[in-house]
Amino acid sequence: MENPNPNTCGVMEGSLPGKCAGMAFPYIPMQGSSAERYDQSQALAAGTLFPGLNLPFFKAVKSKMNCPNNALCELMALGFTINELGLYLDTHQNDKDALALYADYVNLAKEGRKRYEAAYGPLQQTDVTASGYTWVNDPWPWDVMEGGKQ
Repeated sequence: MENPNPNTCGVMEGSLPGKCAGMAFPYIPMQGSSAERYDQSQALAAGTLFPGLNLPFFKAVKSKMNCPNNALCELMALGFTINELGLYLDTHQNDKDALALYADYVNLAKEGRKRYEAAYGPLQQTDVTASGYTWVNDPWPWDVMEGGKQ
């Protein structure tokens, strides 16, 4: 039924530019304890660590990640997985398996970052090396291929 007063929206309507529209009711999916998880590369491609949160509308916008530096891709995947597990642990504090996995990934990321920076240089502006502030020097971390070649 159309609202008789075009300047106001009804109780079950929200305002859009120039008109009223039906209100939306958001659905927020939650996964249970010890939920199934993607591996790192699948999670990075899907945009979520958990298959249960891989909503159908995301499938339309997925694209393949082109990352010529495997070491950098691995660090990105670890960082993504650490963030996802951290969000999961915010609501599942008693999931000991997830907490152990989180700690393992944090350690892997720390070790990987050290190896990466030793081979390719700093990853963040705040990282200062023994040779000084080198953040703006070429090559940039993402310009370096595996094995140190550009």
